[in-house]
Amino acid sequence: MFLLLRLSLRNLFRQKRRNLLLGSAMAIGVALLVLANAFSNGLTDIMMNKVLRWVTGHVTIGVYERGRMMSQVFRDKTVFDFVRKDFKDVLLESEEAIGVMVRGIGNGKADNLILVGVDIDPNEVLDEKALKEMEESFHLVQGRWEDLNDARYENPVILSEDRCRYLNLKLHDVVRLRLRNIFGQDQAARATVVGIMTTGNIFMGPVVFGNVEQVKTLLGYDEHSCGSINLTLKEPQKNARWVADAIHDRLQAPGLAAIAGTAEAEDGRRARALVMGFNGNSTEAQALAAHLEILAGSMEKTRLDKAAWVAQPLARELGVGVGSALSVRYTDKWGAPTGNFTLRVGGIFRPGKQWDPRAILLTDHRFYEAFYAHWPRPITTADGFVLPGKDHPDYDFLSPEWIMLPRTYTTEDMMKKARELGKGKWHATVIDIGTMYETAEEILKMQGVLNLITIAAVLVLFAIILIGVVNTLRMTIRERTREIGTIRAIGMQRSDVRNAFIYETMLLAFFSSIMGVLLALLAMWGLSSITLNMSDNPMGMFLVKGHLYFLPTLGSVAGYTLLIMVLAGATAWFPARRAARLAPGAALRHSE
Repeated sequence: MFLLLRLSLRNLFRQKRRNLLLGSAMAIGVALLVLANAFSNGLTDIMMNKVLRWVTGHVTIGVYERGRMMSQVFRDKTVFDFVRKDFKDVLLESEEAIGVMVRGIGNGKADNLILVGVDIDPNEVLDEKALKEMEESFHLVQGRWEDLNDARYENPVILSEDRCRYLNLKLHDVVRLRLRNIFGQDQAARATVVGIMTTGNIFMGPVVFGNVEQVKTLLGYDEHSCGSINLTLKEPQKNARWVADAIHDRLQAPGLAAIAGTAEAEDGRRARALVMGFNGNSTEAQALAAHLEILAGSMEKTRLDKAAWVAQPLARELGVGVGSALSVRYTDKWGAPTGNFTLRVGGIFRPGKQWDPRAILLTDHRFYEAFYAHWPRPITTADGFVLPGKDHPDYDFLSPEWIMLPRTYTTEDMMKKARELGKGKWHATVIDIGTMYETAEEILKMQGVLNLITIAAVLVLFAIILIGVVNTLRMTIRERTREIGTIRAIGMQRSDVRNAFIYETMLLAFFSSIMGVLLALLAMWGLSSITLNMSDNPMGMFLVKGHLYFLPTLGSVAGYTLLIMVLAGATAWFPARRAARLAPGAALRHSE
């Protein structure tokens, strides 16, 4: 084999001009293929790793209180404590996605901004890769990231250089922020510019970074609440989906939401009570009514008035009837007796064997207002209450602690789920687990389409080039006919003659591919060195720091080189086989 390779290499250099022209055409084709692939990879990398990776993380635990997309808050952050422990082997970072649209007012100018809370841990040591990614996306030109934790500054923030220029702001200037908190209330705050940064992509231009705890305070979060959670993983393509599935499985069976408290009537009589919510949907409410022995009141009127059903023994103890008012006090999960709400009795029912005689059933709209205002402490056997179990015939009508949306794996299904969420049909907090690969499925499809178009176009080009390979090889065989006869006469086998020509063509394709790759790298260097000013142009999404971004990969370069060599070898097969079948005697007698 090595002898054949040496022979093929010698023959390749014997006809330099012809092979140089043919090789140049192949090199241009390879260069176009590698360049287009690197550009599409770069676009995907920009969206996936320089935008979505910072905005959503690799896996997102989305929380929407009472089913409202603009109210991303969960009142008991300890529910998610298992994430750090169970996935510590693949988890790089877990952070809250605290962000809000704000109106920033500078010195004589105003602009729309996105205030994002970040957790700058002074004790955290980032590895070289993480530092490089941070520097590429957010490069500080003035100030320090650590100043976001400096108590000397009022609400310290870091803005992009472009926004500071537009708002006429300098380092340590005050910018006024107008925002809407998680309760829907309009707020105003002063913030101090402690850093100015350049951003790697146009999408990050409006982002303003602030200390996460201070941002949460501005938005109305308390110390026990959290927002949506973004997880950054090691090897995200390998780990993101199974991590999302595992978290979904862990959270998809919440417990029954219930409040153990003390009910008080208007005349001051008190009694222990167990408050639960029920589905206020008309169909569901009527189905529940069919299971209850109603003694007074109307289910439909109770549902429309957002009133409560009270078990007969509790109603007697409190001396209340339909239309009476009750107040309920309870202790939250952290031991503070802060829970307090009022309700009106809409009906009385006789509790069956599986109902607690001190039960109060409240429509879910009103119930969740109380439940999430101060997350109540868990009910234990010491309380003496009977909670309906999953085998209870009315369990499905009662309110859970939260609602888990089903997992989806495509952008289309994810959008359908978002539209359902936007309808506001849930009163409970809704949790949705997703990965950035589902969010960006269309981007990945776009990359595949671009690669497919590129390959198709280049294959057409190579089809034309390979016709030239066939013609060149036939001419070469004709010129070497007597040489073929000689080597066949001294004992070379037909298969060796055939393989020698195939190897020669594949070597030409190999060297052409190497030159094509080098040409592509040179073109990438030249194109990416050109600075393009597209700060106000949507085409700026294709740029990183004002430059075109290419991302060639070793796998794609090697794959394309192998593809071209295989195509060249397959094209050379038939002319080479014809040369191998020449009779030695006839070949020796050949003359031009």
